[in-house]
Amino acid sequence: MPFMKVMTVGVKGIGCSDWELAVSIINRLFEDNEYFIVFRKADGKTVVTDGNENRLVTVDKPLFSETVWALYGDDGKVQYYTFMLPEEY
Repeated sequence: MPFMKVMTVGVKGIGCSDWELAVSIINRLFEDNEYFIVFRKADGKTVVTDGNENRLVTVDKPLFSETVWALYGDDGKVQYYTFMLPEEY
């Protein structure tokens, strides 16, 4: 089944400093059954959590300028993550 990323207007507006890295993190965490992921900038780094403040990964650079959520979806034909700002939920 194909896997893709979708992003809201807010995430398109702020962009990502390294989409390849963000997507590779998503893919690895998806293999560990993580379906909700939070990217949070902290002290010049990015902390990736499961939404319950359980730290999953720390990246040595900021990927997003704001907190970004990534939510898993599956419509039966495509698996996807939607990247969104919390206020866009």
